[in-house]
Amino acid sequence: MPPSPAWHVRVDHAGTVLGSGFLVAPDTLLTCAHVVQDVDEVSVWFPGAQGLGEIPARVAERGPWGGSPTDTGDVAVLTLDRAVAVPPIVFAGPEGVGDVGEPPRLVAYGFPEGYGREGAQTELRITAAGQLIHDEWNQAEYWTGYGQEPSHGFSGAAAMRAGDGTVVGMVASYDPTVRNARIIPARVLARHVPALADLVPTPGCTTEEKRRLRELVARAERGGPLSVPVERLLQAAAGPLGPALPPVAPGGLWQGVWYLLTEAAPLRGRLPLAELALRVADTVDDEELRRAFRTWSREHRARREAALGEAPPRHGGPRACPAPPPDHAGTAHASGPRAQGALPWAPILVEVRRSGVDSNTVIAEVSVYQGGDRLLVSERRLGTAGLRGWVLDRVDEAYDEIVDGRPLVAFALPRSWLNKDVDQWTRRRGKEPPLGCSSPVVVLDHDRRSKGRQQFQLRRLWEEMDGQDGSPLHRVACSSTHRAAQLSVLLQDVRGPVGFSRPPTASRERSLYGAALDAPAPIVLWPRNGCPPGGPCTGSCAGAGFLDRVAERISRLPPSELPEVVFRLRKEAFLHEGPEPHWAANLSLVWEDPRRFPDVRPLRHSPVG
Repeated sequence: MPPSPAWHVRVDHAGTVLGSGFLVAPDTLLTCAHVVQDVDEVSVWFPGAQGLGEIPARVAERGPWGGSPTDTGDVAVLTLDRAVAVPPIVFAGPEGVGDVGEPPRLVAYGFPEGYGREGAQTELRITAAGQLIHDEWNQAEYWTGYGQEPSHGFSGAAAMRAGDGTVVGMVASYDPTVRNARIIPARVLARHVPALADLVPTPGCTTEEKRRLRELVARAERGGPLSVPVERLLQAAAGPLGPALPPVAPGGLWQGVWYLLTEAAPLRGRLPLAELALRVADTVDDEELRRAFRTWSREHRARREAALGEAPPRHGGPRACPAPPPDHAGTAHASGPRAQGALPWAPILVEVRRSGVDSNTVIAEVSVYQGGDRLLVSERRLGTAGLRGWVLDRVDEAYDEIVDGRPLVAFALPRSWLNKDVDQWTRRRGKEPPLGCSSPVVVLDHDRRSKGRQQFQLRRLWEEMDGQDGSPLHRVACSSTHRAAQLSVLLQDVRGPVGFSRPPTASRERSLYGAALDAPAPIVLWPRNGCPPGGPCTGSCAGAGFLDRVAERISRLPPSELPEVVFRLRKEAFLHEGPEPHWAANLSLVWEDPRRFPDVRPLRHSPVG
């Protein structure tokens, strides 16, 4: 048994003993809220360090205790007038209260009637350590069936393990009729007083990590209610195969965080706390706070992965597919030498879905793929008027999550939106370059991403195209007479890009584009300002010239490198200063390799909510 600690205290007021307490920091004590329910200032005395004398203290914080013996949150924090040189308590780890084998013998130091000056001790044991009464208390009984009752004067005493002196909780009440005491375990104390979390051992999260997370949570809670209920954030962070969620909704964000830290059974390959931090970041408007939550999540994830020696699946679900295949190297011109050792793509996926509320509201989500795993950056339901700025801000944040590889921004859009100039999006036109000049930008057909047959066919096509050194262009010219169904069948045998000479702005062109996407064509290019809709072109055909130039640039390059080629073409067009617009100024590119963009997540927002 360790030597008698000096951190026990007696709490007095006007010469009357109110109860017990214990030192948790050089100038901070813990006791029960009912011990100091009628006072704000007390004096405390250390029986194990009597030379300190009586020290004034004030009540700095009270738990949510309502005044009834059955109310939860019966905890109060006292601040001493001066710090003392007494070593504070050390909380036991979760294994120190376990219900496997013989329960540990606990010692409580109180000041019952007749022992008001020097105090007395009682020995207890927890009846069922893993079970809480009212989600708040452990039930305790006498160690030997008899002894000193932990009656009035023991309230606020630490329940200390006799074997090693660590503390498992605080004595809160005693019922003499059944001779049982109730102990608030350490993890519940920290649920009510977040600052105690730094002292309670939590495997998998260091003290410094907890402190930083606790401070971020406090900043988020000071900003008012979150835009998403805490229980929904927990559910999204845990995922369908994650840890069990609390049966009752947490009373606030901190309680949700603390639940994951202390009461959710850890599962191999799951980092729900990192996911929760990302989800919380998505709900706050303060940009600095958003980035701080994301940084915490990234650093916690990296530390846990290093400790486990593995990279667990991200985004709340199992790994959706193997890591994507290595990319070929690429160049800007067909005649140029092939670059060696090009990095693989690191896709940033921007998904835009119709909300079902009205035509001007969408659900947008930004994610990052790394090694086949998907990491959420942000998700929001918002009006189309604010979509551009929101997406550009989130794409900027997504870059923070890229560990290695070449960024590739992919917009998964409803089919009717595929002709939008997302590659030209910018916050301040004329003052900063468009998105398509900062990184490669491609478009995906969101409608076919949820169709298993087409995704299967696209994977097979890409497996065949991986061995190709060139990308011969299949042309759909203005003079094409194919019906949509015929074109769809024709393109099933095409192993490469499909080029259109006209944009999908008229009914016939839209049906032909739909046929190409349903074939399914993995790569589709077109000019947003090509030949006007209508019958066959007369005279010079701008669309045919566009297809000629595209074919010249891509024919000798592998399909995997076409985003890089188009990226360089867009920069070339942006810098063009001739009398006529550059032929590639409005080039759109559908480039969909399902191996790089696995799965379509279920909506967190109801489409009609």
